[in-house]
Amino acid sequence: MKHTLARNKALQWTKSYVLPEFPYDVKCMLAEQRCPDHSMRIRIIEFLQADMTKYLEGSLYPTTQQYNDVVNALLLAHPFLDEDGRGFFLWKRALKDRFKYVRRPIEDDEQVMRNKCKFGHRRGQTRKSLTDKRFDEIKIVQIKEEAVALGSEVDEHISWFQQEYVKIEKDWREIDQRMSQTLQIRRKLIGSKTPLKDVLKMFPFLKCPYQMFREFQLLTRTDIYKRTRHILESYSENILTSFSVVDNPINIALQEKIKQHTDEDMLKCMKMTATCLLLPDVFGDDPSLFVIVNEEVQVSTPVLEVKNPFNMDVCEFSLYLEKERLTKVDDCVTAVAALVAAFHVFGIECPRRLSQTLNFLETLIFDINSPHFPSMKEKDVGFQHPVT
Repeated sequence: MKHTLARNKALQWTKSYVLPEFPYDVKCMLAEQRCPDHSMRIRIIEFLQADMTKYLEGSLYPTTQQYNDVVNALLLAHPFLDEDGRGFFLWKRALKDRFKYVRRPIEDDEQVMRNKCKFGHRRGQTRKSLTDKRFDEIKIVQIKEEAVALGSEVDEHISWFQQEYVKIEKDWREIDQRMSQTLQIRRKLIGSKTPLKDVLKMFPFLKCPYQMFREFQLLTRTDIYKRTRHILESYSENILTSFSVVDNPINIALQEKIKQHTDEDMLKCMKMTATCLLLPDVFGDDPSLFVIVNEEVQVSTPVLEVKNPFNMDVCEFSLYLEKERLTKVDDCVTAVAALVAAFHVFGIECPRRLSQTLNFLETLIFDINSPHFPSMKEKDVGFQHPVT
């Protein structure tokens, strides 16, 4: 009865999101705490997507926070779905994929069409010409022949990755398993300086932040996302009050925005975003090698692109590699974690003018030591790094 009353209230989005009533078989599975198979996962996602659409008054574009609210509610009610701490990314990715699937055939909704045009999915536009696809196939065959003898089993994995990547609803459990099985060949290809564009054609899931983090963890036994979040939350106040950024335009913009808002979560999000943007300035590095704000990316090494950083409704975070967008991410923490992971996963040398910033992050990510932060008054003192 309590559940029904809660859902009969006006469909206005709040942080205390209430899960919908699932079908009987889904409720039985959840009650028994059985791990859902692929088809059952799809059914859960379908019900969540339909329920969110009601709350959003028919909109098919939830915000990042709304995705987070729903997935957090699901995992809070059914912790066994968290799957060793990886569940949040998996369920959130599946939910976003479901909304994409629902939006894809729509051509008579103003909001959908406006966003399709904005992001390049115009009506009648083909994703790739047959000639381009054929060229990609030939190029991959050449890479296989020239780089290393992959074997028929690896060939099968690569073909499966390419087919699965274009699906809307992906089997992430199978993706995880196959990515683990092909780790060694992937490292050989990257180690032999195979062009990254070709590596990404064979292993397209490396474009996904979750898979990049997982690859990093397989290589280093370190959860880079959790470590990065801990670092930024721990050092945020030190960075924002550092003397070197007091008069920085980003810090000034942050202070102005803080005056306009009272919501604690929004204030924390804005402060975390500013922390990420100001990191290279604090260390005396070149900010353009770390993050580009509202401008065009010009560098080839991994770099973040941020648009409208303090407008929580329309802000965007992307990771670029070789001047092309590799992936969009949900927030600044994921963005910074993806940036650091990209240097390791793709074997890219750190630019000299970014070395202090990355050294600071990596020192803490790998728990080597804790660097000293100066106070605002230490005008002539820089950050002191541990000797590594």
